[in-house]
Amino acid sequence: MTSPVLIPNGCYSHDLLLHGCDDELVAATRAFVERGLASGGQVLVHSSEERVAMLRDAVGSHPRLDYGLDRELYLSPTNTLFAYERKLAAESTEMWVTGTVPLGEDPAGHAAWTRYESLVNEVLGPYAFHALCTYDTRTLPAETIAAARASHPGLSTGGDRSCSSVEYLDPAAFLTAPVAGIPDPTHTQPAMVVTLDSLQDLWLARHLMTRTAESAGAVARDTIMGFIAATHEVLVNALNHGGAPVELTMWVDISKLACRVTDMGPGIPDTLSGYRRAQPTGPTGLWVARQLCEEIIVSNPVGGGCSVLLATS
Repeated sequence: MTSPVLIPNGCYSHDLLLHGCDDELVAATRAFVERGLASGGQVLVHSSEERVAMLRDAVGSHPRLDYGLDRELYLSPTNTLFAYERKLAAESTEMWVTGTVPLGEDPAGHAAWTRYESLVNEVLGPYAFHALCTYDTRTLPAETIAAARASHPGLSTGGDRSCSSVEYLDPAAFLTAPVAGIPDPTHTQPAMVVTLDSLQDLWLARHLMTRTAESAGAVARDTIMGFIAATHEVLVNALNHGGAPVELTMWVDISKLACRVTDMGPGIPDTLSGYRRAQPTGPTGLWVARQLCEEIIVSNPVGGGCSVLLATS
C-alpha cells in the first residue's frame, strides 16, 4: 500500500482522479479549487458544456477562478501542451488546472491524448503547475484507464491528499511501453523512400515530400508545410550528428502524413530531447521540430543508430 503524500504549494503535481459518479467529481473538484485559491494561484476548471455547468453551480465563482470548454482549449495534444508551457514561462503565478482530457468518443483516438498526459510531466515539470485530471470509470475503456494510471505520478483521493501511483511510468519509459499506443505506419506501403548522403540533398528531400504529400493526400497545406519543416530539422540533426547515409521513408493517406528518419550514428541518449524549452546557447533543432509537428517519437534501436518517427494528427 502506498503512503499518502501532501503536495506542497509551489511545486509541480499531476494527479489522477478516477470517479464513478458525479458526486465524487464535484467533491474532488471543489477541494482542488479550494487548495488552488488558498495558494494564491490562478485556477481553471474545464470540461464539456454539461459538466462545466454542473461544476460551476457546485463550486461557484472567484476572481482567480476561470471556467473553460475542452472544445476551445484542447485543440490537439501538442498544441495544448506547448500553449500551457508558453503561458507558464511568461507568468509567475501558480497555475491549477482540473478537468477532463478530450479523449473523444472513439477509443482508437485516446492514445494520442494519453501520450500528452505523460509528456505533461516532462514539459511542465519545471513549473509551479498543478493538475487534477478526472477520468469517468463509467464510460472509459479499461485500456484508457490503464494508460491514465501509468501517466500520472499521483492518485487523488478526492480531498487534500494524494498518494504516489505505483503504476506510474516516467515519460521516456511510457513512450516505449505498449500502453502508449505509438502509431506504426509500417503496415502500409510507403509513398516515398529517399537516401540522403549530405546536407546538399535536403532541398531534394523537401521537394519530393511536398510533391508526394500534395499528390497523394488531402492534408491542409499549412499542416504539410509544418510537417516538412519539422522533418527538415530532424534530417539536419541526423546528417550532422548521426552521419550519412540517412534514410527518409514517408507514408501518406488521405488525412495523415508520417515519416521515419533513420541513421546509424550513436543515437540520442535523451529520447525526450526538445520537449523542454530550448536554452539560448543550446541545441534548438528538435525543440523547433516539436512546435511544428503533432507527433515526434525518438528511439534508439537495439542494433544501433537513431530512429525518429514524425506524424500529423
